[in-house]
Amino acid sequence: MVGNNTISQCIKGDQQAYSVLYRSCAPYVFTIIKNYFTPDDDRKDAMQEVFAQIFLSIDKFDEEKGSFKAWISKIAVYQSIAILRKKDKIQIGFGLEVVDEENYDTLDSLEKLSVNDLEKMLVNMPVGYKTIFLLSVIDEYSHKEIGELLGITPETSRSQLFRAIKWIKTNIFNDINKMRYGILQ
Repeated sequence: MVGNNTISQCIKGDQQAYSVLYRSCAPYVFTIIKNYFTPDDDRKDAMQEVFAQIFLSIDKFDEEKGSFKAWISKIAVYQSIAILRKKDKIQIGFGLEVVDEENYDTLDSLEKLSVNDLEKMLVNMPVGYKTIFLLSVIDEYSHKEIGELLGITPETSRSQLFRAIKWIKTNIFNDINKMRYGILQ
């Protein structure tokens, strides 16, 4: 990613270091952002907001607490959530439902999907489900962390994840399995 020298130069306000950091980190940050926004949304605005936040708070980066990559990942996720909230695109349904053990099988089966299939799935998934799914499965946040980030209970996060998994099974996974693997769910 970037070295400590580049980070130090950014802290001092060196414009060239900002440019180096952006060129080095933009592809990685974009892979995070593109999951949260559909192609119709303005991903460029999201990139701009994420990097503005990175540059404004780079002096707070502490390598003893984790890697620079993990630090910018967290900023990208938090900024993406903030943008979606601002646009009122995240609508999390409340209520608990019984956790169905067969949903775990679907999560394990997601590993069979190509990156292309996963991207197609995410584009069509409702934003509330997609947000919880990304935070939990892709970004590996705990339900407690998701709850704190979104202002919901861990139980609601868990419930929404299983609704997302059910949505995957109902809307996409069966078709993909039939086409790619000849598996019927």
